[in-house]
Amino acid sequence: MQNINIYDRYSSSFDEAWIGRRWQSTRKAKCGCYLTGLITDVRPGAVRVKWSHCCAPPDSWEALERGSLMKLCE
Repeated sequence: MQNINIYDRYSSSFDEAWIGRRWQSTRKAKCGCYLTGLITDVRPGAVRVKWSHCCAPPDSWEALERGSLMKLCE
C-alpha cells in the first residue's frame, strides 16, 4: 500500500503523541525547499523540531501556525 501524507495543521489537541512525528514548516531553507524535521517535544502552542534538511537551522521551537504535522498512513 502506498504512503499518503496527511497534514493535520489545526489539530484540536496536541500532546506527547506528536513526539516522533514529522513536521513541515511554512519556512524555506536557503536552497528553497520547505524545512522538515522531527518533533522532539511539545508545549502549549508550539513544538520543538530537530530539522533534518541539509541546510537547516539548529533545533528550534516552532509555533503551531508556522507548520503542519505530517502523518504517514499505510
